[in-house]
Amino acid sequence: MSVTVVSALAVKSFDAPDKKRCPDKAEFDLVTVDDFSVVRLILEPGWRWSESIKPLEETDYCQHNHLGFCLSGVLEVETAEGIRSKIRANDTYTLPPGHDEWVVGSEPFVAVEFLGTASYGRPTSHGVHARI
Repeated sequence: MSVTVVSALAVKSFDAPDKKRCPDKAEFDLVTVDDFSVVRLILEPGWRWSESIKPLEETDYCQHNHLGFCLSGVLEVETAEGIRSKIRANDTYTLPPGHDEWVVGSEPFVAVEFLGTASYGRPTSHGVHARI
């Protein structure tokens, strides 16, 4: 069993991210605190992984693991097996590899993710995770 240890005090703001990625209809604000990458996702109405990110990732489905917390908006997720779920404000979520996802309604989906998105939106990451 591995143990995760925080080794330093670190504070950063999404107002001044270490890296910003802006693929189609999305904004990813990435920060690294200590050895941990955290991202704020802002996905605009009409955003869908299979239309906006799939051409960058070059995989049939999103291959990232996600652990996050939704601040606002609604995101619908469908696995490769056809299982669907919606993520709404104040939901904590995990998503395994092998899914499509899209914004529902006219409000942006805003979330903070703690796993899986340091490589998100990076061309040809093929779902491979990396530090920002």
